[in-house]
Amino acid sequence: MKETTYRPTLMKIARGVAILFAAFFLYTAFTRPFISIIQRSVNVCGGIAIFCLYDLAKTKQKLWVQITDALMIAVMVICLIYFIKEGKMVLMPTFHMTKPLMYVGIALVLCVLESARRCIGKAVPIISIIALLYALFGQYIPGSFGHRGFKVSTIIEILCFTDRGIFGSVTNIAATTIATFIIFGAILFATGGGKTFIDLACLVTGNAYGGAAKLATIASGLFGMISGSAGANVATTGTFTIPLMKRLGYSSEFAGAVEASASSGGQIMPPIMGAAAFIMADLLAIPYTKIALAAIIPSLLFYYGVFLSIDCYSKRFDLRGIPADEMPKAKEVLRPSRSLPIFVPIAVLMVFFMSGFTATKCASYAIAVAVVLYLGTDIKNVKQRLFDLVQGLEDSTKDMLTVITLIACSQILLSVISTTGVGVKFTNVIVAIGGNNIILAGLCAMVATMIIGMGMPTVAAYILAASVIAPALTQIGVEPIAAHYFVFYYAIFAGLTPPVCGTIFIASSLAQSHWVKTAIQALKLSVAAFLVPFIIILDPALVLVGATAQIIRCTVTAFIGITALSGGFMRYFFRPVNLPCSILLCAAGVLLVDTGIMTDVIGFGIVAVIFGYLFMTRKHTARAKS
Repeated sequence: MKETTYRPTLMKIARGVAILFAAFFLYTAFTRPFISIIQRSVNVCGGIAIFCLYDLAKTKQKLWVQITDALMIAVMVICLIYFIKEGKMVLMPTFHMTKPLMYVGIALVLCVLESARRCIGKAVPIISIIALLYALFGQYIPGSFGHRGFKVSTIIEILCFTDRGIFGSVTNIAATTIATFIIFGAILFATGGGKTFIDLACLVTGNAYGGAAKLATIASGLFGMISGSAGANVATTGTFTIPLMKRLGYSSEFAGAVEASASSGGQIMPPIMGAAAFIMADLLAIPYTKIALAAIIPSLLFYYGVFLSIDCYSKRFDLRGIPADEMPKAKEVLRPSRSLPIFVPIAVLMVFFMSGFTATKCASYAIAVAVVLYLGTDIKNVKQRLFDLVQGLEDSTKDMLTVITLIACSQILLSVISTTGVGVKFTNVIVAIGGNNIILAGLCAMVATMIIGMGMPTVAAYILAASVIAPALTQIGVEPIAAHYFVFYYAIFAGLTPPVCGTIFIASSLAQSHWVKTAIQALKLSVAAFLVPFIIILDPALVLVGATAQIIRCTVTAFIGITALSGGFMRYFFRPVNLPCSILLCAAGVLLVDTGIMTDVIGFGIVAVIFGYLFMTRKHTARAKS
């Protein structure tokens, strides 16, 4: 693959603007945001302009692409100047859209769609275009999904000159909380956080059975705590962990599956769970702290299941740990100048979360602590460390660009859904199919969310599912936070499920494995992920809704159920087990993750019988081997 080259002058301008862009969001995090339309337009218009500027700086670029980049930059600059100058007027009830403004709005929508296509692929823009066509021509659609239709001018006014379109509430989250957390993550990685997480995971698990795979799981979990992106997780930790696993005897498919599964779980790992979790907090109108706390037990269940499956697989196939000469030195990993700028800011973030501060303030204080510690723990190299921090600001802007275009494009979908009322119609369909049966309605919701999530980033899939599917679950009596977690989980794990599974594609390309076989292994490892959401809607105790005793009982039985499921799928339960025992373990696991007392008793009984059988036959098995 040829290395991309850039025009030096344009690249310097792009880098300088990108650093200023990140600095703007840092400033508003420490002070306060500007009025909504200005803050959001800087985020969308500024982000798209910077993306095009980086693209324009490439030397080997087709002429029509360069012209498109230049035109998009011009449109974004015009829009930004207009919103900064006339922002207050746009939000007033007396605002009237003129014909020139309508053409500017059309250009803005086209730029959003095109930038999203370049950043995240065709899926979300195509669905957005279909939504726009539905809004325009709804009067020609027969049946309950038809509507009166909207004029082009009406749609453009809603999308571009109100806070219900591209500059809606989800964009507001991207322009405040998400931007600040992306900067926090970029600063931590600029200070060496990625390698520190991998080395720390290696110290904890490297000597154990399956040490390389367990290293990948812990490192991806730690990485996910501050990145919240499955793709970024795989691309960052996978470049180290996948080759290591393959070198130590793991199959390519299993190595890719471990990294894909563990990286997907990073999006549900507090304290930073990815952009979708911040959006969930906004949609539910509850503090992000409550969202993060509610994720603790489900995320632990997921990683416990993956970790245990790896342990069973490694013992079954005798996959030993990492050689001693390849282990990092604890003294080096925990050196204050290396560890303090990473772990103290995370601790500060969590302390401020628990103290009731807003998510943006928590992240801004954590950034300040990270900067002070990074500069203060190595005075001799302060010049290089300052450069690292500035590089971190530029990297944070690059990380924001995908989120900015994705959310702006998703806002088009949200606007059409709310304006046409199609979300209510989808809700009625799911309720009609599922009736008052939560399991049946949940199955319908699961399939719908997985289909929506095919080929789509988690944020877009969650936004769409939260708009048209979660309301159906709440309508039949599911707790709102449980309903949103349900669709959130399946939006995430659509990335592991064929036929379109983006996370698997990235992992299998790194592992040079067959993607279907990799996906099958990932599904075995992540079996907990596909059952936990049903526990949540049947009994929201796992997301901390309910009495303490119920939360404890549900948690204990769920962990035992995951243990049985992992043993069953990997055919190892203290020792290798035959197929009948494997099937019984899987059945016991399903019964235990159910919330009923009777199913728990039956599940415990099956596990006890299998354990007794294995204990009684252990000597016979040992003699047979000898």
